[in-house]
Amino acid sequence: MNTGLSNILKELFPEVKEIKPVERPIITSEKIESDIWLLGFVEGEGNFYIKSSITQVVLVFSISQHSRDAHLMGVIKDYFNCGKLERPSTRPNTVNFVVYKHKDILNRIVSFFTLNTILGIKRLDFNDFCKVSSLMKNKVHLTNKGREKIMHIKKYMNTGRKL
Repeated sequence: MNTGLSNILKELFPEVKEIKPVERPIITSEKIESDIWLLGFVEGEGNFYIKSSITQVVLVFSISQHSRDAHLMGVIKDYFNCGKLERPSTRPNTVNFVVYKHKDILNRIVSFFTLNTILGIKRLDFNDFCKVSSLMKNKVHLTNKGREKIMHIKKYMNTGRKL
C-alpha cells in the first residue's frame, strides 16, 4: 500500500491519479497512555487462540507486528508485565508479543479484557478463550471428554468462526 498503486489498480481506477507513499511514524513512547488505545490496538492486531496436541492444551494471547515496531511490542509487554517477545525464524521481519503462562493469561490478559470490553468480532473469540480458561482452571482439560469439548470450542474460533 505504501508503494503507490499497482498497474492493475491504476487500470481499474483511472480517476485516481496518484497515491503517494506515507512515511510511517516510529513509535517511541515508553508506556501505554490509555487502556482504550491498547484495547483498540488488540482488536485490530491481537489474537486469542488455543494451541493443542493430544496431551496438552495451551491458551495463547499474541500481538504481531513488523519488526520496526519491536519497541512498541516491548512497551506492551511491560504494560502487561508478562509474556515474551519472539521473532519467528520463518518471518524474520515480524516480532510477536506472546503470553503462554496460564497464570498470566488469567491474572493479566483475561482480567484486562474483562474490565476493558472488546466491542468487535474478536469479543466472540475472547469469550471462547475465557470458556476454555475456565475449563482448564477446573482441570477439565486433563480428561478426554474435556479435551474434546475444548477442541470443539477451538474449531469455531478465529478463522473457523461462521457468522
